[in-house]
Amino acid sequence: MVDLVLKNRTTSRTWGPAFFRRVVVAAEPSLKIPKRHTGELGIVLVGPTQIRTLNRTWRHKDKPTDVLSFALPIRPIAGYTAVSLGDLFICPAVVREKAKAAGNTVRGQMTWTIVHGLLHLAGYSHSRMTSIEQRIIKRLL
Repeated sequence: MVDLVLKNRTTSRTWGPAFFRRVVVAAEPSLKIPKRHTGELGIVLVGPTQIRTLNRTWRHKDKPTDVLSFALPIRPIAGYTAVSLGDLFICPAVVREKAKAAGNTVRGQMTWTIVHGLLHLAGYSHSRMTSIEQRIIKRLL
């Protein structure tokens, strides 16, 4: 199980907590959460200016992006049943732009964005995550 904290720092109210919860639950088996533990995850929705600042600061890329994953690779603490997966910062405006450019639905693009970010938090590289992404998304769409 994953405890999810969602913060929306945008004016977009397209997606609510239930949407994010559904995607996270579908991805849970691939998240490498130790047995008998729960995961903790933060998702923050931000605008293009904030995601650009984060991208420039942490990845040295001066442009907006759809998702940034900040893993917290901390081992479970003895006696504590939760382990932090980290935080995802998602920019709905960039997700909408990418959906339009790719001919995808915005909902489908946001689903992919969340799954992609979650798999990065779990430590997957791009070369290993494509088939896992497809399997998770197939269950959701």
